[in-house]
Amino acid sequence: MARIVLTIGGYVLGNLLLPGIGGAIGGAIGGYVGGMVDQQIFGSGTPDQTIYGARLQDLRVQSSSYGSVIPALYGKGRLSSNIIWMRGFEEETRTTTETVGGGGKGGGGGSTTTTTVEYHYYCDVAVGLCQGPIASVPRAFADGNVFDPAHVGDMRVHTGSNTQGPDPLIQAVEGVANTPAYRGLAYVVLERLHITPYGNRLPQLSFEVVT
Repeated sequence: MARIVLTIGGYVLGNLLLPGIGGAIGGAIGGYVGGMVDQQIFGSGTPDQTIYGARLQDLRVQSSSYGSVIPALYGKGRLSSNIIWMRGFEEETRTTTETVGGGGKGGGGGSTTTTTVEYHYYCDVAVGLCQGPIASVPRAFADGNVFDPAHVGDMRVHTGSNTQGPDPLIQAVEGVANTPAYRGLAYVVLERLHITPYGNRLPQLSFEVVT
């Protein structure tokens, strides 16, 4: 509004002072000053906005089934895994804010704030490998690629001995009386596995095992 009023005012005043060319000069000056006044009063005119990232809607996991054969490995090999325990997904919200503008001459000028909300998901899962005991698990793979250790809070290997005890995380969640030790079964527990890098789903996990 101020831009229109001052543009017209500058045009009229410029014609009075400098007939012929004064109107154009006065109108330009009036429009510039009016634009600054508008920004100070009304802002840039661009509303703030919030952008939401993808959010998990359903549970998508790799194959888990009863009655699956437990393989026996001799030497060294790469084995697929079968889920034997899993806790529900944990959602973590990360919010970042970016403000653009606001640097007009004399402290004027409007600004636009963009807020980005991202959803990250984590889970705790235990996967069975083969008959124990085993010696070690040198490498892990997710969706066919070498697993990035940064994507998991802790990875524990249970070698499948006849004396192994229950996993402490499963025991804490399920209770002492409800947690089997899975003796004779080599398995891996992935605690706080970050699944967002895998499309918000549990990746296909496989492991290199040495017996």
